[in-house]
Amino acid sequence: MADHQKYQNGDTDLDALFAEARQARPDLPDKLMSTITAAAATEQARWSAPAPARRRPPLGVLLAALGGWPAVGGLVAASCTGLWIGVAGPETVFTAPGVSALAATPTVSSEYAAYETFDLATVMAEDMQ
Repeated sequence: MADHQKYQNGDTDLDALFAEARQARPDLPDKLMSTITAAAATEQARWSAPAPARRRPPLGVLLAALGGWPAVGGLVAASCTGLWIGVAGPETVFTAPGVSALAATPTVSSEYAAYETFDLATVMAEDMQ
C-alpha cells in the first residue's frame, strides 16, 4: 500500500480523523438491528431455495424446438403441398388452376418419356435384368 512516511503535512491530520471515525461507530437501536437481521434472513432464505422447475408440455417443447407457431405454419403448408403432389402425381402440378399460366407443360420426346414421368426405378430395374 502507500508509504505513510511520505505524506504531506495535511495528510496526517486526515488520517487521524478517519481513525477517529472508525473508532466512534454509532450503536444501532436493538429494534432496528433485529428488523435488519430478520429482513436479511428472509432474503437469504428466498435466494438459497431453488426455484421450482417449470415443466412444459411435450407440445410446447416441440413448438419451441421448431421455432414457434410461424415456423410450424410453414411446415404444415409445405407438408400439405408435398402430400398433394405425392398423391395427385407431378403431372397435376402443371395443370393446377393458376399454375398453368406460370409454367408451360414441358415437351418430352418419346425415348426419354420414362425418365421424365418419374418411372426411373422401373427403367433401372429393366436395365439390370
